[in-house]
Amino acid sequence: MKLKLLCLPLTVAAALWAGCTRSMDRDADAAEAKAVAVPVTVAPVVVRPSVRAVNFVGTLYGNQEVTLSSQVDGQITVLNADLGDAVTEGQVLAQIDDDQLRARLQETEAMLAKAQADEARGRQLVGEKVISPQEYESMKTQAAVARAQTETLRVTIRHARVESPISGAVAKRFVSAGEYVHPGSQLFTLVAEDPLKLRGDVPERFAHELQIDQPVQVRVDAFPDRPFTGRLARISPASNPESRTVAIEALVDNADRALKPGFFANAAIITRTDDRALMVPQEAVITFAGVTKLFVVKDGVAHERKVRVGTRGSAGMVEVTEGLEPNELVVTSGLTKLENGIPVSVKESAGRAHDPAS
Repeated sequence: MKLKLLCLPLTVAAALWAGCTRSMDRDADAAEAKAVAVPVTVAPVVVRPSVRAVNFVGTLYGNQEVTLSSQVDGQITVLNADLGDAVTEGQVLAQIDDDQLRARLQETEAMLAKAQADEARGRQLVGEKVISPQEYESMKTQAAVARAQTETLRVTIRHARVESPISGAVAKRFVSAGEYVHPGSQLFTLVAEDPLKLRGDVPERFAHELQIDQPVQVRVDAFPDRPFTGRLARISPASNPESRTVAIEALVDNADRALKPGFFANAAIITRTDDRALMVPQEAVITFAGVTKLFVVKDGVAHERKVRVGTRGSAGMVEVTEGLEPNELVVTSGLTKLENGIPVSVKESAGRAHDPAS
């Protein structure tokens, strides 16, 4: 009996000791968990207007480009246009000597007048049966030949006046006054400068985003701080199997003739606009082995999220099109130490630093 009474206090003491030990263990675990929490900075997911663009490079060309060639033989007597001159449709750019052509025209016009008079008399005589129908047909034929020769010379004389078929500017002049030219001799190259054509290639993976009349923003080295605008005018129906690109053509406004055919251009086709896009700092996004992800902080724990990103915005922001909600907090530093579910301690909020709109 005494032995039992002696053992009772020992049992109670052991129980009390075990309880204290478990409490100390829990405190130690909590302290240890707090000690291993990864220090991070965070930024909020912000809502901001975003523009989706497909970038490409290209070359500017005249909306129309025409090389004029002589259609007659002769010496150039007058040149009315030179390199860089603006020209209008129908303007006479050069005159080729046509004195001999006009002399021949006078001759054929006289022959035509006589042939027409003979035909008229023949019509009367054949009716009176003075001449045979065959003779009258010969008169008609002579009149028709004289008429054709006269018209041919008139056309040739018109071609001796070299007129501009378009409104634009002279890009090249190949001849000088006094030079003798033949049919096919190049005289001028003309370009229509407003609008200009921008031709380039877009990776085929973006082909489904392209539509006619989408706005296009253009920049050139000659005017680095000035954007130019245009619209998408043509899309190739086929992809280039070698480069895996789709040829496109845009029309670029050039009312002040600042842009020149031949300029190299960086351009962007605006395929989509979103007034309420979700944006996060670029440093929050991790891309590895084809997977794009970031970490969201909730209740002191980092949660991994796979996301889909869109266009890049200003101030180092990037659009997230899938995987986030507004006002969530994303980790912006210490990412290399994070895993899904790991505790974190927030050192500071980087929201204001990364949100110039706020």
